[in-house]
Amino acid sequence: MLKRLILIAGVVGCGGSGSMPPPESDAPPPSDSSQTCVTTVVARPGTVITTTGPVTGTSDDGDGVFAWKGIPYAAPPVGELRWRPPQPAPCWSDELVTTAFGPQCPQIDDATGAVVGDESCLTVNVWARDGASGAPVLVFVHGGGNTNGSAFEKGFYDGHAIAAATGAVVVTMQYRLGALGFYASAELDAERAEGVSGNYGILDQIAALAWVRDNVAGFGGAPEKVLLFGESAGGQDTLVHVASPLSKGLFQAAIVESGGSYRTTLAQHEQAMIGLSDAVGCAPATAACMRAVPAATLAGVPSAVGPLSTGMQYTPNIDGYVLAESVPDTIAHGGHAAVPLILGTNADETSRMVPKVTTDEDYQAAVRAQYGAAANALLGLYPSASFASPQQALVRMTTDITWTCPARRLVRSASEHQTAPVYRYHFEWTAPGPGGASVGATHGIEIPFVFGTFSALGGFTPSADDRALSAAMQGYWTQLAAGGSLDATWPRYDSGTDPYLRLDRTIVVDAGLATSQCDALDALVGD
Repeated sequence: MLKRLILIAGVVGCGGSGSMPPPESDAPPPSDSSQTCVTTVVARPGTVITTTGPVTGTSDDGDGVFAWKGIPYAAPPVGELRWRPPQPAPCWSDELVTTAFGPQCPQIDDATGAVVGDESCLTVNVWARDGASGAPVLVFVHGGGNTNGSAFEKGFYDGHAIAAATGAVVVTMQYRLGALGFYASAELDAERAEGVSGNYGILDQIAALAWVRDNVAGFGGAPEKVLLFGESAGGQDTLVHVASPLSKGLFQAAIVESGGSYRTTLAQHEQAMIGLSDAVGCAPATAACMRAVPAATLAGVPSAVGPLSTGMQYTPNIDGYVLAESVPDTIAHGGHAAVPLILGTNADETSRMVPKVTTDEDYQAAVRAQYGAAANALLGLYPSASFASPQQALVRMTTDITWTCPARRLVRSASEHQTAPVYRYHFEWTAPGPGGASVGATHGIEIPFVFGTFSALGGFTPSADDRALSAAMQGYWTQLAAGGSLDATWPRYDSGTDPYLRLDRTIVVDAGLATSQCDALDALVGD
């Protein structure tokens, strides 16, 4: 249960204080250190001793759920620590009252186009019931293309409702984004014993997971019952952890919501980064010049600079250290962390991403512009006459290519290369009214159901069926964390029958999702 402190003067393991020298090792922060800090705290509800100092949370809703916001899990990655693996957070001896979220990491604000955030952003947030003990732990990685978003994104990722409903301890994390999280260069390679660079955002996530391992028991969580889950880029990053040797043992189950995999090598990544260094006036791109560039300037360079086929350069790279090879390749030979796994996608992922088309001519032109030589084959698989509208055909095609069928390939491979259970879902909920029908089950729409944060949707009032769907999803997520498997209402994945759970106002088991299209796409497009 939450540690209650009468009056304690003691020591807390800590990685030091003040400015720190560049690291000699890229391993996650250790659970102890020869350096310590003295702490004196007075008892009060919600006070917990962490490895770096005491933190006091608050319970505002009267339901016994406490929140601790903005707890540093690593040193601010500024100055000489920019583009280095995360280092242990400095100690504090007085209690840290954690009532406010830490700043988001630097990024371009979608609404204004201005750069917002602060480079000193490596914090976690925790929600837990008072009196929790040995509870399952849900650790979330936010999405945003590894370029934007935060651990408290517009209220969508508030862990209060899940903690209240299920008794789980919920943790959300901040990690370096964009150029500050994923810049790579030969000069930075030379600074590291491993001879690699980039992937700093992933190393931040590993450090946050290590913080959870070392501290979650104090909040009532069980470090041996940690579920790692993420959405979109957070789902992709979750798969990186499933494949990375550095993350093994830091979680015992994983859920990937609308995620995928990366295939960019370090060499390709460094080539793409030349556009970034040129854009900020560092040519040649010395490490000293790049570290002198203001964080806001770096964060203001959009992600579509450079030659990568995805159009996004700020992604994890295959460096031989964090990733030895792509996630699909790692899973295909059983080199991954073979933990219980759920992979799922939404029915209309791309509905807010593709251009508007109203005629078959518009539809064909859009497909040819996006897919080039493969367009004729794709148009044969997805003729607009087979759908309610050309727009619906375009959404279904692009959703299958980008999410549905790659997810099937991953879930098939995982189920064939591990004994731990693997499950698949398809989220098909659509908001009521014509507006909801036009958007459909779009990318990210499952998030308020997982977190129970319908208020973040603004003006939407969930029905009893909507709340029941949310409660079921929260129950499944927590059940996987607690026991590593789900009850018989959700069957394990089997490549022969392709079973999945259809998540809608009525939850049903189904099989054979887009089978003929995915079979054809596997041959045509591949991973």
